[in-house]
Amino acid sequence: MAGRFAMTIMQKISQGDLEANLAAQAQGEACDLSNADLSAILWNGLDLSGTTIALSLIRDAHFSAGQVLHGCCWIGNRIENCVFASISISKSEMLDCEFNGCAMEAMQLFRADLSGTLFSSCRFVDVDFSQATMIRVGFENCIFVQTRLTKDLLFTGTGDFVFSAGELVSPDR
Repeated sequence: MAGRFAMTIMQKISQGDLEANLAAQAQGEACDLSNADLSAILWNGLDLSGTTIALSLIRDAHFSAGQVLHGCCWIGNRIENCVFASISISKSEMLDCEFNGCAMEAMQLFRADLSGTLFSSCRFVDVDFSQATMIRVGFENCIFVQTRLTKDLLFTGTGDFVFSAGELVSPDR
C-alpha cells in the first residue's frame, strides 16, 4: 500500500488565502482546496468542519482540543508529521489519504470514513477505530497504545494491520 501518493505541482497557499477559502466554504461557495501545499499554515483556532481539502500536502500541523474537524472531507491528501490531540473527526471523510509519521491521541472517530487510507510510522494513543468505516485501510510500522482497532480488539504494541470491507484481515489476531 505504500507510496500511492503521486506528487503533482502544488500551489503554496498562504495563511490569508486559506482563511479566505475556509470562510467562502462556510458560506456554501464551491471553492474546495485542491493541489495545495499547506505546509506553512498555522492551524490553531481554524474551524475546518465541513470543509473539503483534496490532493494536498499538510505538514507539521498540530490539531488539538477546541478545533473542529468533524464533517470535513479530505481526499487523497498527504499528511506528514502532524499531531491530532483530543480532537473529533466524527462524521468526516478522510479518503485515500496517507498519514506519515503522525501522532494521534484521544481521537473521536464516530462514523468517520477512512476508506483507502494508509497510516505509516504513526503513533496512536487511546484512539477508537471501532466505529469508523475501514475499507482498504492499512497500518504500516505503527505504534499503538490502548487503541481499539475493532470492537473486540484493544491493542497495545507495534504492528502492521490491513482492513478490507471493514474487517481486519491481516494479521490474524
